[in-house]
Amino acid sequence: MNNTRPQSVLKNITMSIFANSRGFGYALMKNSLDVLDAKIITIRPVANHNVINRIKELIDYYEPQVVVLEKYDDFGTRKSKRIMKLIDLITDYVEEKNHQVFKYSRKDIRFAFSNYNAHTKYEIASVIAQNVKTLHPLLMEPRKDYESEKYTTGIFDAVSLGFTHFYLEY
Repeated sequence: MNNTRPQSVLKNITMSIFANSRGFGYALMKNSLDVLDAKIITIRPVANHNVINRIKELIDYYEPQVVVLEKYDDFGTRKSKRIMKLIDLITDYVEEKNHQVFKYSRKDIRFAFSNYNAHTKYEIASVIAQNVKTLHPLLMEPRKDYESEKYTTGIFDAVSLGFTHFYLEY
């Protein structure tokens, strides 16, 4: 990774990270509508030590003041044990670096987007794409019952976590 950080990104940045079965999605945000960067990172082989090393690189590079993660211990959450352990590893690292950590559940995300009448992942992604024009080309088609989750969903999951943070905390 390049050792020079972009100067415009250094202050008051929030990084939201959404772990998934392929790796993770992340978003760098100044506020709920100012998404500086959003990407999905696929890790092969997908193992926690590989994923956490890549996340550590990003945290060390961007030095966010706040890191937002998914809260997995709410009733009805369906996270694998590997992803729960990964979220714990990320939390430990962020706290070790003296950054703030906030966690939000799917219920919190749905609450934050309820003003937009958005409840499903696709509806939430649509609201994000309408308000953050750079993400509009990445909006996926609604998922059929027999289809697996689309690759770009991780980006919208990460942005929805960041949006929820700004909605609930500010």
